[in-house]
Amino acid sequence: MSSIKTIGLDADDTLWHNERFFSEAQNMLADVLSEHITDSDLAAVLLEMQRKNVPIMGYGIKSFTLSMMDTALAVSNGKLDAAAMVQILDIGREMMAHPVELLPAVADTLEKMSHNYELVLITKGDLVDQERKVHMSDLGNWFSHVEIVSEKHPQTYQSIFGRFGGLANSAMIGNSVKSDVLPAVQAGAWGIHVPYSVTWELETVETIPEHPRYFEADDIIHAANIIANI
Repeated sequence: MSSIKTIGLDADDTLWHNERFFSEAQNMLADVLSEHITDSDLAAVLLEMQRKNVPIMGYGIKSFTLSMMDTALAVSNGKLDAAAMVQILDIGREMMAHPVELLPAVADTLEKMSHNYELVLITKGDLVDQERKVHMSDLGNWFSHVEIVSEKHPQTYQSIFGRFGGLANSAMIGNSVKSDVLPAVQAGAWGIHVPYSVTWELETVETIPEHPRYFEADDIIHAANIIANI
């Protein structure tokens, strides 16, 4: 039997699609700003604007929308008209209203894991949007707790897993090595990386850690099998 008692799971791009909608929004922004900047240059400017804004405004669609607006004002030298700014706000509103699309096998795998483990959803981002997605996903019944945090540090996992059976008996599953897996392993838990098809550049790491408590999984089913054999 597995020594793991508690499993933490990331939400965005681990349980449901997320990053691809940001890519679609960036394409829509490129259309709005096509007279001011090329698509490739826009991507670099927007990324740097996010890099500047995230420490102040946090993660999520609201922060991203503000970064789109900052980018629009920057590349137009502050001359973008009100109608274009309304278009950008509408892009953000459309993102907030987007339905939740689960990744394959997520619902069935969570249901099965919930029989043997305490499941804790650990996600970062805007509180209102993350609560909306948890509600719309219909996955809430499988989680004993939902933790929405501003950032994921080793101390985050020490605090959360410390309340649920201890670090040595806890594992974290997520698509981000930087936020989900590496800090969990550094805290003393186990970490399983389930890559998503698109990785936000601010979530990339230069090297993948080599550690006895770190694993790579093909999908959430594979991740569950890894945990069962720990």
